Amino acid sequence: MNPGKLNKRITIYKDTDKQDDYGEPLDKKIVLHKCWASIKNKSGTEQFKADTPFSKVITSFLIRYTRKVIDTTMKIEFKNETYNIIYVDNYNFSNECIEITAEKVS
Repeated sequence: MNPGKLNKRITIYKDTDKQDDYGEPLDKKIVLHKCWASIKNKSGTEQFKADTPFSKVITSFLIRYTRKVIDTTMKIEFKNETYNIIYVDNYNFSNECIEITAEKVS
């Protein structure tokens, strides 16, 4: 892995399940990991649902290996855009880098 290609800053976070005094969900993020990543758009499609166009963008984030647990309940923030994590892969089980596949939230 060429560390020079990890040139985009991302934040991996989890939404809280906490509620305020009135039972309303708190809109708060728990930041779990900030790191540098290499980013590639894997695919992008435009589809129609109920005669309304929407786009589906799948993106691959390559980061250095971390012992912190990253799973599909977490999200990624990159350039004020949110991505839902779909799949996490310890690249070739080498413990050098992790490939995260995520879908952009529209």
